[in-house]
Amino acid sequence: MITNLKFTFFLLTLFFIHLLFYQYLALGEVYPDLFLVLVVYCALRGGPVGGSISGFICGIIQDSFSYTYFGLHAVVKIVIGFAIGKVRHSFFSNKYIVQATIILTSKIFHDIIFYSIYFSRGEESFWRQIIFHTAPSAFYTCILGVALFIMFRFKVAIKSW
Repeated sequence: MITNLKFTFFLLTLFFIHLLFYQYLALGEVYPDLFLVLVVYCALRGGPVGGSISGFICGIIQDSFSYTYFGLHAVVKIVIGFAIGKVRHSFFSNKYIVQATIILTSKIFHDIIFYSIYFSRGEESFWRQIIFHTAPSAFYTCILGVALFIMFRFKVAIKSW
């Protein structure tokens, strides 16, 4: 029960950090996708159902703040959440390096799916977006996501003493 409360608190913290401090977390034009981190952790914890539900909620909220096709973030995050939830037993996800790899890979696949649909009308270069925005954003999301998870676990461990 305590573990579920800690995890729920972690998810709410990620959610509000993304909503309130998104513009302040930018490094130049590189932004982290903390909603994706949230979806990944929900999928690792709750399987395909947890990943899909969190993907839908985070995606719809992200869609409501963006100027893209409404529902596109939701669909892509549902797919990522479901996929991570399905393969979660294939790796030992308690190691931080594994979690970092999962977040990095998820961000790259998320953006490949998202931008292949978004740029389907040929408005901009798909590959330019992937190389110059997705790659740095994936690394930043990966580092920030794992750092927040480590800080959260460390903080909880200190409070429980």
